[in-house]
Amino acid sequence: MPSRGFYQCLVLLSALFLICLSPAATSAPADVSVFQVSDELTLDAGGSVSFEWVAYNDGADRLLVIPELLSEIPERITWTLEPSYAVIEGGSGRSFYLNLSAGTDLYTDVTQLDMVFRITDMNTLESGEVERQVVLNAESLYGHLDRENRILGVWENFLPSPFDGHWGAFGLSLLIWVAIGLLVMKVVGPAIRHLTRKTKSKWDDIIIEVVRLPLTVLIIAFGLISSIEILDLPATLVTDLELAYMIVLTIIAAVVGYRVLVKVVACWGKEICDDRKDDTKDVLVNAVSLVGKVVIPVAAVFVIAGLLGVNLGNMILGVGFLGLVIGYATQNTLSNMFAGLQLLFDRPFKPGDRIPLSDGHTGQVLDVGLLTSSFLDLDTFETVIIPNSMIENQVIVNMNSPDLRWKSDVKVKVPSDQDPRTVEKLMMEASRRTPQILQGERAPVVRVSEVKEGRMLLTIFIWIDDVANRHLARTEYRRNLVKVFQENGVEFAIPRRQVWLNH
Repeated sequence: MPSRGFYQCLVLLSALFLICLSPAATSAPADVSVFQVSDELTLDAGGSVSFEWVAYNDGADRLLVIPELLSEIPERITWTLEPSYAVIEGGSGRSFYLNLSAGTDLYTDVTQLDMVFRITDMNTLESGEVERQVVLNAESLYGHLDRENRILGVWENFLPSPFDGHWGAFGLSLLIWVAIGLLVMKVVGPAIRHLTRKTKSKWDDIIIEVVRLPLTVLIIAFGLISSIEILDLPATLVTDLELAYMIVLTIIAAVVGYRVLVKVVACWGKEICDDRKDDTKDVLVNAVSLVGKVVIPVAAVFVIAGLLGVNLGNMILGVGFLGLVIGYATQNTLSNMFAGLQLLFDRPFKPGDRIPLSDGHTGQVLDVGLLTSSFLDLDTFETVIIPNSMIENQVIVNMNSPDLRWKSDVKVKVPSDQDPRTVEKLMMEASRRTPQILQGERAPVVRVSEVKEGRMLLTIFIWIDDVANRHLARTEYRRNLVKVFQENGVEFAIPRRQVWLNH
């Protein structure tokens, strides 16, 4: 047996069908009231407003209410009507909302909106409609200035006929603004540069050179927009022109920001790089390059998109899956890039430092890049290119930090019947004959490490003057130790082995 919900849906569909086929009624059922909450609202550019109506069922029968917007919505405004229909029980009411949203490029306009509420009694199928009107005031961000017939928007037009109208004020105002821009570029800029030549710093000259042309363009563009507002032009045209001016202003700001970063900050960073006393070298230059090439253009695109009313967030979400695929395909590259950034900012080593390589050789740092770092293998004199992610995932030993001195040790085996003190003195003598081994506060120390199987193991701990001399120092020390032992009749221990013969 069909459920009660089935019959309700059947009645609703029948009512909708009858409404579509029957001619429009001139009045609604007598037991319904439609109250209008607001008659007039103002919609600002980039904002949203909502008109509200309340339909109240004064009778006992259930009513089907379907709202409909009859008017055309002004350009650059989006709208929704909620709910699209409602079934109102007797003695209750329901609110209906017309939601309007505008982009930042909205035109100024005043529009009357016509709403109709089609109402059907779901018991008697009697139908009718109620009409309501509201006024929407659209307010643009631009085109509000009303300078009338004034030169520069300040002085009454004093020009003779036929230039005493709006076009005469427009032409003279624009001419004045162009003259101001050229004055800044051709007179004020060189004058300031002439004054700054007396200073030792060159950065003021670079800043003037960077901002002079964009500032001139900005003054002329502002003068053009200000002068256009003198004319009696349609509000839509003025709005579009001022929007174009804001886009040009954003582009100029991005260009100036980029040039200041590259020509001022980056040049200052390169000058520091040439100063060998400063260890901060490449960090600033790489950071400035990254900001200039990525952050500033992206920020400018987002600002322009906002001015045009484009929501880039939805677009980014739309390509999110593609971003995941690309990220997965380039995960090694991204891993190397982030590792390179960490190496550039943490600076565990710098060009010229020596670090142990994974194969046991010693590498001298040649360059630290965003993806890879290059080293000179001091054992084979070959250039080794290593991905930054491999460097970041291992323990980094900087042989040049905190200084160039290097601590090492040499082990010596002598027969166990030798006097340890005598052998220790001879080992110290050999160290004094080796010029690469430090003395004084960093003098070598000898320790007896082991006595076993007729042999005595002694270890001398030495400090070498430069990490680059560590192999040479150990070799020279062993040569000098052999000479000292020969001069004093001391022999090195020879490994003993017992061989048993079975007859």
